[in-house]
Amino acid sequence: MTQIEARRLAELDEVRQPSLAERGSRLMAWLGNAWHELRKSRTASIGAVMLALLFGACIATPWLATQSPIKQNYRERLQPPSEKHLLGTDRMGRDIYSRLMWGGRRLVTIALLAVTFGLCLGIPYGVLSGYFGGKVDTVAMRFIDGLLAMPGLLFYLLIVTLAREWKLEGIANDLVLVFALGFAFMPEVARLSRASVLAEKQKEYVEASRAVGDGSLAIALRQILPNIVSPLIVNATVRLGYVILIVAALSFLGLGTPPPTPDWGSDLAAARDYMETAPLIAAFPGLAICYTVLAFNLFGDGLRDILDPRLAER
Repeated sequence: MTQIEARRLAELDEVRQPSLAERGSRLMAWLGNAWHELRKSRTASIGAVMLALLFGACIATPWLATQSPIKQNYRERLQPPSEKHLLGTDRMGRDIYSRLMWGGRRLVTIALLAVTFGLCLGIPYGVLSGYFGGKVDTVAMRFIDGLLAMPGLLFYLLIVTLAREWKLEGIANDLVLVFALGFAFMPEVARLSRASVLAEKQKEYVEASRAVGDGSLAIALRQILPNIVSPLIVNATVRLGYVILIVAALSFLGLGTPPPTPDWGSDLAAARDYMETAPLIAAFPGLAICYTVLAFNLFGDGLRDILDPRLAER
């Protein structure tokens, strides 16, 4: 290698690997641009405000909840909203407001952990499969096709039923639910990551990385992965609403966390027998589920409009 070629490679390497200060300035510029675009999208702005209120309530639950969510008082069962019980009491005299707060905190936590677990499994799997291609990609995608052939609801029911047979309760039961929901999300993430990598790996910056001697793993995870996060973020945001519906549905069917743990789905199921005499005990959990799912869906749709270049002209 001549001295001129070595100098050019060194210059290219310096350009390709910016300093820490430059990375920080680029991150701040990206955040500023993202905030500007978010304010321009009415859908994303409404979803962001709704999510901010939701997360704020979940974080502040220990201070906002006025009563114990599991304490029973049969003398005050089926009470209407009052100063003592802001949303009334359920069939066992438990405070509905406190159960909504603690149940929402638990439900949102499970959804976030499940989606994060699915992303941690699916992104590396799809990125490496799409980058290496060939037989590796063929075998990896056939495994994903096999997972997609199993209906998601049946998989959830199988895992939850096994958890019941093992008599898992509390955090252990929630972790099993996180595993089931995250593992079911993994094939979708893997296919989306692979499709994005196939479109990116032929671009010039990938060729430049190969020219300076970067390894395959470094190129796939350090160069390509940061450029395909947009569709993954949108997909994960919308998936959060779907996961919340699944958790609530399982609890409604009696396959969620056993009582007396606060849970919107199980509270909604227990209120069915009192729809005529005390409809509010069913209305509040139902409205909480609708609000949460709507918030995630609005924010996800707004992010899609912002991050998808084909929708830039709105």
